[in-house]
Amino acid sequence: MSAGLHAHGPHGRPAGAADPRQPFVAALLVTIGLMAVEAVGGWLTGSLALVADAGHLLVDVGTLGLGCAASWLAARPATPRMSYGYRRAEILAAATNGLALWAVAAAIIYEAVARFRTPHAVSAPGMLVVALLGLCGNLAASAVLAQGREENLNLRVAFAHVLADAAAAVGTIAASLVILTTGWTRADAVAGVAIAALIFAGSWPLLREAVQILMEGTPHRLSLFEVEEAMRGVPGVVNIHDLHIWSLTSGVEAVSGHVLIADGRESQRVLADLCRLLNTRYGLGHVTLQVEDEEFADSGHPNCTPRAGTTSG
Repeated sequence: MSAGLHAHGPHGRPAGAADPRQPFVAALLVTIGLMAVEAVGGWLTGSLALVADAGHLLVDVGTLGLGCAASWLAARPATPRMSYGYRRAEILAAATNGLALWAVAAAIIYEAVARFRTPHAVSAPGMLVVALLGLCGNLAASAVLAQGREENLNLRVAFAHVLADAAAAVGTIAASLVILTTGWTRADAVAGVAIAALIFAGSWPLLREAVQILMEGTPHRLSLFEVEEAMRGVPGVVNIHDLHIWSLTSGVEAVSGHVLIADGRESQRVLADLCRLLNTRYGLGHVTLQVEDEEFADSGHPNCTPRAGTTSG
């Protein structure tokens, strides 16, 4: 005898939930405006720092546009060909954006080295005014993106981009003040290296989480062995095998496995108890379990034979 259980929450966005595209659109409009201001300001003042930051903002325009498109794809319903829907598009976008952050940081370091070697004359007062405007705009965009970022990895990556912009604006402000008071134009390069280090440090955890999800790894908050041990403790369970826990997308976790039980007549009760355990204790809302009794295990089915005391993952 073999039976299965498939229990999960709703696939679509909950009723009344905010549209995840709204923060992207609002932040995108703010970023386009800032990019234009910094590009014009950099040209008028001769500030390479402002021109470089405008280029950084151009990357963010692409990032936010990609994030908005990914959120739209993620909201599309599942199809026979895409049975899990398109929710993992958010993770693909998050990984792409994380790599873009690294590319931006590398470009900043390259430019900083060039400025160390060959200082450039800069109109520090104009540079300061434009950098202050940029900081205000970045803070406004970050406030918009902060809403809902805990449940959405793609929003967190976009939020990290905007915070990196804000850090760049702070560095530009500091550099302009140093140039105003001392005339040392290499302050731009020092600020650039510090900003690049901040970008690397901030993007690494996000990129690591995106890769973890794409590789279908066990979520960091859970221990596969702890979950298996708890499942073995449910009355009637003899063994657990082929247990897998992974994330479909950020905040949507799933579990599947095979459960060997002592008495086939208890299958529905055991399945209900296991589902309750996985839901309430571990927050796993998408549960797929196959229950097997001793007779089924002894049949020697090549794909369903349990291996006592082991978990494949």
